[in-house]
Order: sequence, then structure tokens, then C-alpha cells
Amino acid sequence: MMASQSLKGNVLIDQNFDKILLTCLHKAYDQAMSQESLHTLELRLAAATAAYIPTLGLSSHALRRAAQDTGLNEGEVSLLCPNGPQDIAAILWRQANQAVTDNCTPEALEGLKIRDKIRTLLVTWLDAAASDEPVARRLTGHLALPQHLGLYQRLLWESADLIWQKAGDKALDENHYSKRAIVSGILATALLTRLSQGRIAQNEQVERNIEQVMAFEKFKAKLPFKPEDGLLGLFETLGKLRFGKAA
Repeated sequence: MMASQSLKGNVLIDQNFDKILLTCLHKAYDQAMSQESLHTLELRLAAATAAYIPTLGLSSHALRRAAQDTGLNEGEVSLLCPNGPQDIAAILWRQANQAVTDNCTPEALEGLKIRDKIRTLLVTWLDAAASDEPVARRLTGHLALPQHLGLYQRLLWESADLIWQKAGDKALDENHYSKRAIVSGILATALLTRLSQGRIAQNEQVERNIEQVMAFEKFKAKLPFKPEDGLLGLFETLGKLRFGKAA
């Protein structure tokens, strides 16, 4: 009798464990599917909005029209884009980052010198960002507005960081930041050149910028001190003048 009860108890425990495991698996699956669905909806909404951007600009009106086209209600749009058109701007911008991730694999960059890697990564990003030039012009103009400059700078930095990572950069010192600041500037100016003068002018701009970067790095390497060390020393001196020697 005791053995029978024990066996029955073990069976119940096993059954409960199976139920709990299945419940966890279902929840994990639903969550993964939910996240994937949200990302898919974001892309659909951004693509639908992009169709209106050349005529309506990157505006709330364009977003509402896109929502109607994709069958999304106001609550769903608020969930996908709580910041409205700015979120659409970020989604569209990051599609160029995705193009770099998809096309500039380690195998594709293998054997290239650092300058060639940077050139390839920059041109890949720029070609993707300007693939639809009317949309790209409106997007860039939207981000250049004073109230959106913070987002613009963050997106530029994010793209520059991706490019340096793909190029194999592992710097953790001050060069980590200076390199990304330089590439952020190159991306901004080269994209404007592409939209105003075309792809040939864009590539010439990129080439000039890369040469200037390489020339500066060679010059800096020959100095007995780093320029950024001088700036840090200046800030330290100013701090002592302002706050005393303890600064």
C-alpha cells in the first residue's frame, strides 16, 4: 500500500513538472514570437510611412496615413512608436546599420587593410542610407532640426561605433571616442554630399576624409605626447585655477 501511494505520488509530481515545463516553454515561445511580431510591425509601419515622407515629410500626418494602410489602431501605433515620427526616423536610419551587418561579414572584409575596411563599411552604409534619395533627404532634414539634434547625434554615433567594430577596432582608451567622433563626421558630411552631388562625389569625399584621418594618425604617432593628453592637462589646470589645488 505504501509503495503504491509512493508510486502514485511520483507520477503526480512528474505530471505537474511536465505541465510547468510546457507552460514555461509556451510562455517563452509566445514572448519570442511577440518580440518578433513587434519588430516586423515596426518595419512594416516604417516602410508604409516612408511612402508618404517625400510628400508629407516625416510627420504625424504621414504616420497616421501609414497606420491606416497597415491596419494599426492608435494604441498599437503608440506601442510601436511612443515618440511618434522620431521613432520612425530611428527605424529608417538603422536600416543602413542592418545593411552593414548583413553585407560586411568578417569573410567579406578578410584580408583588407584597415583603410580599405573603413572605406567599404562607409560606402556600404551610405549606399543603404541613400537607397531612396527623396526619403533620405527628408529624413536628414528632419534629424537636422534643432529639437532632433540629440537623436541625430546618437544615431550617427551608433552607426560609427558599428563601423569601427566591424573594422576590428578594440580600442578602449581615448581613441575609442575620437575614432567614432571622426567617423560620425564623415558619415554626416558624405551623406549630405551624396544627396546633393551624387555617388561619385560622395566616394571622393570619403576618400579625402580617410586620407586625412590616416595622415593625422601617422602625425600623432610621431609626437612625443598625444594631443588629447594636452587637452586633459589644460582641463586639469583650469580646474585647479577654478577650484583650488585639490581639484
